[in-house]
Amino acid sequence: MNHLPLPIQFQREFWESRGSFVRTPIWIALVLAALLLMGMLTSSFEIDLALNEWRQSPEQMNEFEEGAELLQALMRGDLFSSHPQVLRMALAAISIPFVFALLLISQMYLLGCLYGDRKDKSVLFWKSLPVSETRVVLTKLVFGALLGPAIFLVASLAVGLLHLLMMLGFASLKLGVEMPGLGTLLSTFVGHSLGLMSGWLLFALWFAPLFAWLLLASAWSRKSPFLVAFGVPVVLMVVELWLLRSVNLWNAVWVPSHESFEALVQSQLRPWALLEHWGHALSAPAFWLGAVVTAGFTAGAIWLRNYRYEL
Repeated sequence: MNHLPLPIQFQREFWESRGSFVRTPIWIALVLAALLLMGMLTSSFEIDLALNEWRQSPEQMNEFEEGAELLQALMRGDLFSSHPQVLRMALAAISIPFVFALLLISQMYLLGCLYGDRKDKSVLFWKSLPVSETRVVLTKLVFGALLGPAIFLVASLAVGLLHLLMMLGFASLKLGVEMPGLGTLLSTFVGHSLGLMSGWLLFALWFAPLFAWLLLASAWSRKSPFLVAFGVPVVLMVVELWLLRSVNLWNAVWVPSHESFEALVQSQLRPWALLEHWGHALSAPAFWLGAVVTAGFTAGAIWLRNYRYEL
């Protein structure tokens, strides 16, 4: 019978990986803030020259096949009111480095969580606690795929809002652009936040077979879980291509990866398309086949956790 409260297990995962899911976005925020300040300082003079040149020679605007309308709105000072999508694009641009970092962090966490317990022999202590190995494995999978990333994304949203306000202040003071209304700013930020969170949830569900495979490799490996997780699929793909002249295994990996990345990107640029992406996912056979594969890999990790705990 399990007596250890579930929140305690998640708290343990948080404390063991807070450097990845908490400190990393702080460092990214500091780097982005430094780059943003450097960009503001170094571009101030060039912006003045460019705007003066454009105002004196409006016909030069016709040379820009793309972006001419945005430049004209910038000159009039009504950029955000006439092109509200600029705010969404700015928030999406700020979130890009956080998302790419999170993709790496979540996979590295799942790849090392079960392996690390066996490597330092702490698995013997955790096995002495009144909690099943099934719950241990599921806790790590949920934390690595959902809860840890949620902490990371909340931090990235806070940083994104702060940086957006800095850029809006610069545009208003330096370029004379009218600040967007509070309602516009809030609706854009809320839409972006919902899109980012929902997009990651859909991404995690599409990506679940690969997450579960990383967990299985972490429970299975004796030396290097990275080589097992990425080496075994590559070898199998090469053998399939050599013997069968087919790429079914590659397609099985590519389909969920492509669908998940597309949903994650589109959810930030087009938050209103979330229902479309969810409908497509729930109606796709590959999505449900991936759920079956995820269950199989997770069951394998649970079995290994029960019977293989010494290196």
